[in-house]
This record gives sequence, C-alpha cells and structure tokens, in this order.
Amino acid sequence: MKKRKQRLIPDYFITRRNTTIQIVFTAVFALLFINIYRPFGASEWYDVKWWTFSLASSVLVAAGMVVIIISRLSMFLRKRHRPITVAYYIFMVSSEIFFMGVAYAGLELIVLGDVRPFPLLLYMAVQNTSLILLIPYSISLLFFAWREKKVTLEALVRQVRNRQQFIPFKDENGVLRLTLKSSDLIYLQASDNYVDIFFQSGDKIRSYLLRNTLKQLELNLEGMPLLRCHRSYMVNVHRVKILKRDRGQFKLWLDEEGKIQIPVSRSYADSVMKAFENIMSTE
Repeated sequence: MKKRKQRLIPDYFITRRNTTIQIVFTAVFALLFINIYRPFGASEWYDVKWWTFSLASSVLVAAGMVVIIISRLSMFLRKRHRPITVAYYIFMVSSEIFFMGVAYAGLELIVLGDVRPFPLLLYMAVQNTSLILLIPYSISLLFFAWREKKVTLEALVRQVRNRQQFIPFKDENGVLRLTLKSSDLIYLQASDNYVDIFFQSGDKIRSYLLRNTLKQLELNLEGMPLLRCHRSYMVNVHRVKILKRDRGQFKLWLDEEGKIQIPVSRSYADSVMKAFENIMSTE
C-alpha cells in the first residue's frame, strides 16, 4: 500500500525571526485581551484595582510565554533532524493551549484561591487560552504568508526585468533581417520607406538599414521597451539617460554627454511623459 505523503509546514512559518515576531505579538495580544475582555471569570470572582489586575495578568502572560518558548525550542530541535509536518505543528499548538490552560487553572486555584473545581477551571482556561493563542497565531501566519508571497513576486518581477529580451526586426514582407538584444538597441530613425536601426556593438555604435516603416515596426514590436517619441523616431526607454526641455521642446539624451539627442515632438510629448511616469512608479 502506498504511503500517504505528509503535508509540511512552510519553512518561513517557523524561522527564528518569524517565531520571535509571533511570540512577541501573541504576548501583546494576550495582555490586551486579558485586561479588556477579562476572561477566566475574573470580573465576577475578583474585585481588585486595575493595576493589581494588570500586574497579575502580566504574570499570567509571562507564564504562558514560557510554555510557548519551550514548545518552539522543541520544534527547532526536531527541525534539525526532520521536517515539520502540518499534523505535528497542530499537535504542538494544541499542546501549548492545553499546558497554558493547566498553568492558568493552577494559578487560579493555588495563588488566587479560586473555590471552583479544577476540571471546571481547566475547561474555562482552555477555552480562553484558545482565543488568546489562535487569534494572534492566525493573524501572524497570514502576515508571514502575505510577506513571503510579496517577496517572491518582487523577486520574480526583478528577474523578468533583468532578463535579456531579444528584439526581432522584420522587413515589409515579414522576413526576419536582424535580431538584437534589447540592451544593445539604442533608437530607430525613419527615412521614407526605410528605418535606420542604431545599436551598440562593443564600444562602437553601428546602424542597420531595414526596408520597413516606423509605423509598421511600432505595431510589430508592441510590448518591447520601445517608445515612439517623434514621427521619425523610436527610442529604447532603457537607454534614456535624461529627459530635458530645451527651448520649449523636450529632448531625450541617450548618453550622459548628450551626444545622442532625440527630439520629442509636441504630438507625442504627453504619451512620452506618461510612459516615463509609469516606469518610475514601478521601480
């Protein structure tokens, strides 16, 4: 019979950093919960001043945190030899709830002199301890999962951005004539029914004359990092160093010294500005 595969807890749930965050968050939540909600029948059985109750609840929370710390240390020790399964994690959390309930019921019985039977105190303590632990645990685990997905997504976006794209250039008949790395392409310049493709080749800038129109290339290369900025020009947005206004007209500098300057016509000015605003907002 095939052995059933056990589900594992994601590693980021039980890292040292996340475990510390979870314990601290649970302690703060528990302290607020006990002082605001006053579980364990405290409001009915004990008529004490607020600061006395706060002090007693702090001791109560500290005792509970000792139980959790011992539980998490045992989990770290187990993790060295075998992965943490979902079943084991649920068992450890259930054990934390039970032993914290025992500790709280014992404190009520021995320290506070509660006259109610211990089984009843334990039952109430386990109920309230479940709320004290499960609510912050659920919130923290959801936060850890969200943060992990966010980090993973950002890494994926960076990987996609850094990945080299190859840009194919076809002539008016659809025949592939040239393929360039996107990082090497500088700009395109229209000349009647031809387009000059300027690109980096080592330390030199070379050009290739392609029989096609800039309008057709704009359609064919949609989705590539190319931006139409003029009736006669398209630029590689990743090669733009400076967007400068000169005598009422915008110009794109494609190098630091301004040796390669591409004009931005008024009809394309708005779309160019929006394009660069979108680029800056996503970086």
